[in-house]
Amino acid sequence: MLSGAASGIGYAAAERFLSAGDSVVGLDIAETVPDGVTFHKVDVADRRSVESAVAAVGEEHGRIDVLLNVAGISQFGRVETIEESEWDRVLAVDLKGQFLVTQAALPWIRAARDATGTPGNIVNVASISGIRAQPYTAAYSAAKGGVVMLTKSLAIELAEEGIRVNCVCPGMVDTPLVAGVAEKITADVNERAMDRMMMLLPHGAMQPAEIAEALFYLAGAPSVTGVALPLDGGMDA
Repeated sequence: MLSGAASGIGYAAAERFLSAGDSVVGLDIAETVPDGVTFHKVDVADRRSVESAVAAVGEEHGRIDVLLNVAGISQFGRVETIEESEWDRVLAVDLKGQFLVTQAALPWIRAARDATGTPGNIVNVASISGIRAQPYTAAYSAAKGGVVMLTKSLAIELAEEGIRVNCVCPGMVDTPLVAGVAEKITADVNERAMDRMMMLLPHGAMQPAEIAEALFYLAGAPSVTGVALPLDGGMDA
């Protein structure tokens, strides 16, 4: 089961797991998920919406083998221009949303042990902004930093049950979310600060499929937990 299945990294992740023969259930507000994905319309920032959808998924399938928390929104602008409503929405979708989906899914993640002998696991999408400060992204960086620590905290808490929790921390990825950020960049930004957002490798933005491959790896790595994996072209080297 994955949130954010209708766009960018989530869409690519759905395709990757489908290619491996997995059953994929996608949660999103938009409905443009890949063919073969069972879709539930969900606002991840709304507890009732999340609990209703996850309960339906659990009752239909009996378990959740892998939970991918991918849904997210962007934010770019000077801190003094951030409206309280924008701050609240970014943290609600990017951080609270992952908490709500995880909390609702945990009984079904545990139930996977009865069917397969191994409990399900969780892979979150954070950001390089969550482990290395970026300019003009105070709300987004705060949320993604929270995702990193949520991941590590849950990995410790759930380890005794064998439930693994990891996250990926992408840099610049060629998605509609990143394109939306680019449109907000103004001429008066601090160029030296903006250099912190540039990957060292010269190939430009990564493709969503590359991040999806990392999600697929972490979902199937039996001894890996508590990892925040940078996928950043050397930004955090």
